[in-house]
Amino acid sequence: MHRRQFLKLAGATAAAAVLQLKCGPRKPPNILFIMSDDHTHQAFGCYGSRLSEYAPTANIDRLAQEGALLKNCFCTNSICVPSRATILTGQYSHMNGAKRLSDHLDPETDNAAKHLQAAGYQTAVIGKWHLKKQPAGFDYYNVLRGQGRYNDPVLYETGADWEKGGVVYNGHSSDVIADQALKWLRSRDNSEQPFCLMCHFKSVHAPFYWPERHESLYENQQLPEPEDLHWPESPKNKVFQGWPLKIMTERYLTNPDFYPPPKLDVHGLSPKETRKKTYQKFIKDYLRTVAAINDNVGRLLDYLEESGQQKETVVIYTADQGYFLGEHNLFDKRFMLEESLRMPFLIRYPREIKKGTVVDDIILNTDFAELFLDYANAEPPASMQGRSFRQNLRGRTSDDWRDSMYYHYWTHQDRRPSHYGIRTKRYKLIYYYGAIRMGHAPEECWEFYDLKTDPHERINQYEKPEYQSVIADLKLQLQSLRRELNDTRDPLQEESEQND
Repeated sequence: MHRRQFLKLAGATAAAAVLQLKCGPRKPPNILFIMSDDHTHQAFGCYGSRLSEYAPTANIDRLAQEGALLKNCFCTNSICVPSRATILTGQYSHMNGAKRLSDHLDPETDNAAKHLQAAGYQTAVIGKWHLKKQPAGFDYYNVLRGQGRYNDPVLYETGADWEKGGVVYNGHSSDVIADQALKWLRSRDNSEQPFCLMCHFKSVHAPFYWPERHESLYENQQLPEPEDLHWPESPKNKVFQGWPLKIMTERYLTNPDFYPPPKLDVHGLSPKETRKKTYQKFIKDYLRTVAAINDNVGRLLDYLEESGQQKETVVIYTADQGYFLGEHNLFDKRFMLEESLRMPFLIRYPREIKKGTVVDDIILNTDFAELFLDYANAEPPASMQGRSFRQNLRGRTSDDWRDSMYYHYWTHQDRRPSHYGIRTKRYKLIYYYGAIRMGHAPEECWEFYDLKTDPHERINQYEKPEYQSVIADLKLQLQSLRRELNDTRDPLQEESEQND
């Protein structure tokens, strides 16, 4: 370090020490962590997708305008239960035991909420829990035990019987969950103590119900389609098939009362016209549901401003994973393709984060827990596998920050085979090992994408001669990541043992 740099640093440190002596140490910030289900980045105003001008997310977008937007935030297993468990524990699915939708998070498992409690925080979780077992590490909870209902949801509160103690709350779930979050904020027994409130909306999970006030939204409008909406249901160069919109059409027609009105009518339409009409109903239902989330995020932000806590509160908005909105002619999630893999992530903390900050670094849901603990001045346990990105948000990304990420989706179905892979800033390599069970040879189970030349991942270039050296290097990196993260067991052998 040069002498001038040393003196500058020493002076800043001394000034900070004097300020601390005069004013006392600053209380760690409050943390308001808002998470929705399946709210994909394409359905935001601030992420600049084809739907940006149609996505009613002005309140949510405020967090990007007044704080930071993460462009490359990814989940490590794109399905609800595993992603939520990873966010709490800071661990990959194979370490915390929640690999599949049918799994749960053991209350004995270490998690960020327990460490925040130990650091002096009041902790609460309100809304969608989805981890099956009773929440642990929270001073207060009032949660949906499973998927829950969109209208008149049943919530289970601290102190009541976890199995039988549910109470019906009248109204749309997004409104009810925000009501309960605001009620807890207003009734905290120690306003001098920092809080961490996790407010989890049930929305925007299928079947996409909205409150009546948004019934006329998009009336007589045609919303823009993705360019690849009319791709074939089984593209020749893809290993996977996924869930094409045809499945959504069948669901609308065979179980119409499960979905919000109006009912889908495709009588006399061609297959292409049917797909277009299915897409219009699907995307309008989806975005009307998003509108209700946006309303309630506005209510939470207004409370912080009115109560004078805006500058002292870290506010985060995210979702548990991404979601296909007709891209590749698909809906749902699970895959390592961008629409499913990418998580929206907006954060505001006026004390540290400059307005309009955009972060390009690769951030993972394994990192969230350590970010929480960093703000709480708490040391993360050795069991956590992520890394705090607090300095990245301040424009101080370290030279050794990750340049690649590991993904593993564990559940096998023929249309959605189990797979793992690696993503760097430019390339993505996916190994659909579950396809071996479908009769594929191991070398037929790979997909490779150059995200610079093919950002929408439409062409599997695994066989292209010009990429063979890149692919060979990615395979080495992939194996190295698996060893580093302790995910080295043969997953096909594990699946075989599970099915025995």
